[in-house]
Amino acid sequence: MIHRVAMGFVLAVVFGLASVWGQPQALAADQSGVPVAGNGAVPLSSEAAPQATAPAIGDGSAKPLRPEVIVARVGDQKITVGELMQYISQDTRSVKMATTDQGKAQVLREMILDRLLEEGMRREGFLPTDHPPIQADYLRGYNLLAAKYFPEANKTPDEEKIHQYYLDHQEMFGIPAMVRIGQIQFRIPTNADPKAIEATKARADEALKRLRSGESFAVLAGALTDNPQGKATEGDLGFLPVNQDAWLKKTVAGLALGQYSEVIESPVGYEVIELKDKRDALITPYAKAREAVLAQMRQEAKRQGSEAYAWRLAKEVGVTVEINELKGAYPN
Repeated sequence: MIHRVAMGFVLAVVFGLASVWGQPQALAADQSGVPVAGNGAVPLSSEAAPQATAPAIGDGSAKPLRPEVIVARVGDQKITVGELMQYISQDTRSVKMATTDQGKAQVLREMILDRLLEEGMRREGFLPTDHPPIQADYLRGYNLLAAKYFPEANKTPDEEKIHQYYLDHQEMFGIPAMVRIGQIQFRIPTNADPKAIEATKARADEALKRLRSGESFAVLAGALTDNPQGKATEGDLGFLPVNQDAWLKKTVAGLALGQYSEVIESPVGYEVIELKDKRDALITPYAKAREAVLAQMRQEAKRQGSEAYAWRLAKEVGVTVEINELKGAYPN
């Protein structure tokens, strides 16, 4: 429960909302989901989304979005800010992605895909009509849809292709290389003008100057970082896969243990990164990983097939994105 409320607070910061996330957010986190095209969540009805309007927090540089504001339409279905936040809250990966407009657009894209696939299941009669669908119904409906419209996903590739996929994605089949980092983050406000960007960079430069004068990284991170998750841990983000973000991989490549970086640009603003520890990858041999490799290839083929089907259906159903910053969610 503590984790759910904390995640709700992060989402409130991400979307510029200051509501107290108690019962509505706990309800959101309890919704069941079935892996479809996006982050594994079943599309949520508008009735399930929190509807309270909340005041803004932060520096006031961007107008906050209220939970009932419509961000997209899929046919005659609306997707509101509240529903999008609810969808994000079901997956920590999505919470991280939603710290930027590009990431929010990607999550919205996944939600649109899920809505389109649900529409396809209903049109084909693959979902029950005598009761609201549950997780098992969505899974059955999706498998029937896949069998009809993208059956090639279950075919077994040539052995050479399976082995090559393993070689290209070895860290997926074992424990990837990890780094434990400390972070002091300075976020650029949404819709910031050049003056605001310059002011954010100046804050980062001042923090680096204080580090070089001997102040503690942990103490400065706890006092200065704009990352809500890092503030509670004095900037310690724990172990992360080093290859998950290109900018992070590049940054830590030049650091020794205990060393911190210069001020660097990141997708959300500016950062100073400390390399606290690192672990090499542990790769599973191909003979033991083959079945997992094949399962991953089929899952990827099914995802590609479902997306192609969904976007074809989108032309018939009609999809619009109402928020300019999220237009990238629908590839016209």
